[in-house]
Amino acid sequence: GMGGLGKTTLVKKVYDDPDVKKQFKFRAWITVSQSFKKEELLKDIIRQLFRVHRKPGPKGVDSMDYDKLRTVINKFLQQKKYLIVLDDVWHTSAWGAFQHALPNNNCGSRIMVTTRNTEVASTACMDFPDRVFPLDPLSQEESWILFCKKIFQSNTCPPHLKNVSNGLPLALKV
Repeated sequence: GMGGLGKTTLVKKVYDDPDVKKQFKFRAWITVSQSFKKEELLKDIIRQLFRVHRKPGPKGVDSMDYDKLRTVINKFLQQKKYLIVLDDVWHTSAWGAFQHALPNNNCGSRIMVTTRNTEVASTACMDFPDRVFPLDPLSQEESWILFCKKIFQSNTCPPHLKNVSNGLPLALKV
């Protein structure tokens, strides 16, 4: 979905939920963005995963190449239930950089991807197309209710402000 719909906010609520934290001991949140260096993102995953153990990551992570980083992550997660969030993925090449690092280990692991690009969503969920959840802008009425709750803590508001958000929840939150 388009920017401002609340994709990141929604996934962050799930990621930070205490029950989700109990379910997934091994978790990492990676913000990908438009310009990314795949090696740096993989290093970030390694740091976050090893932080759970309160142990330093493998020696020499900073000098590892892409293939070695991918292997380290894959081996580490092989028999573990993990949750990885890839936030703000703009290109299918970014998904490609991660998909072979993250094992399909039948342990109940999950990878959540937020994106504005429908091609990225389709590629990431190629085997499970029913797991793509497009977000649509709020209706005028939903925007109005959210606006009133955020600003006035009620359902009353000056009528001239009613069309201010154009259905984008982030515009109301800010």
